[in-house]
Amino acid sequence: MLMRTTLRIEENLKRIAELKALEEDTTLQAIFNLALEDYLEKDARQNAKKIIFKTHHLGVPLDNLTRDDFYPDPKI
Repeated sequence: MLMRTTLRIEENLKRIAELKALEEDTTLQAIFNLALEDYLEKDARQNAKKIIFKTHHLGVPLDNLTRDDFYPDPKI
């Protein structure tokens, strides 16, 4: 959904954005939307918390286990 708003931007930024819009055969609106989206995305990535998984050395590597090692065949 698009919403109308009024912004005051520096004259040279508007000129550069207009030239970029002409180069890319797009609208000034699209240029501003992309720029704002990129800025907000970058800011969100900076504020995202990094998840750290702590591991413990168990001695013998266990990467060769199979399902049968955990669940033997049931005796019927």
